[in-house]
Amino acid sequence: MNPLIQMNASAMMSSREISDVVQKRHDNVKRTIETLAEKGLVRFTQFEETSHDGAGARPVEVYLVNERDSYVVVAQLSPEFTARLVDYWQTHKSQPAQIPTTAEAFAHAFRMIADAEQREAQRDERLNLIDAKVERIETAQTVLSARPANSESIMHIRKRIWRLYGLSDATIDAVMRQSPYAPKPAGMVRNDRAEADGATYAVYWKKDVTAAFERFIDECRPVSAAFYTHPFVEGRFKMVLEH
Repeated sequence: MNPLIQMNASAMMSSREISDVVQKRHDNVKRTIETLAEKGLVRFTQFEETSHDGAGARPVEVYLVNERDSYVVVAQLSPEFTARLVDYWQTHKSQPAQIPTTAEAFAHAFRMIADAEQREAQRDERLNLIDAKVERIETAQTVLSARPANSESIMHIRKRIWRLYGLSDATIDAVMRQSPYAPKPAGMVRNDRAEADGATYAVYWKKDVTAAFERFIDECRPVSAAFYTHPFVEGRFKMVLEH
């Protein structure tokens, strides 16, 4: 939660007043303010006021936001009530000339919300990539006694893909290890050779490797008769589509 701000109450609007303006339940307005505050879009102070339900009612917790933040809250809740919010500030400020127009105030508020949503989407994308890498690492920790049927090691992959497309080992490794659609390892296989001293190697399901390279080939762009480029491979590389 962002640090609470201390401002003159005359320059503030309460969550209850926002509730009245947009005709929403007060608890819904408060939840919206809390969500926007967590995203860093607004700040608020808390205080208790006497309930409107009459004598003997319990005090109600109310949030205070400044003028600028009130536009963001209403833009998120019910933008159709924008004119009412402008009217509110015109009647509560001593200098009405400083009130922004409805279009200016809400264009700015919508831009802020859109920017926050974009940042969240980018953060979620980064987290998804991290999760995918962790899953590949965890899967690779499974040590198998023998290579499963329909799986292949990187050595087998290099030979097979070279025969199909004429790609170099470096380009094949880039697809297998750097591209976002690189196949997950089927597991790690223990090398039984005496000189291997218990070392292991990764194996991949053949169908996953085939699908990854079919997608890669489809995304390649020619720069000459024999050379191509791809966003996930540095520089140009040689590829032969017909043998």
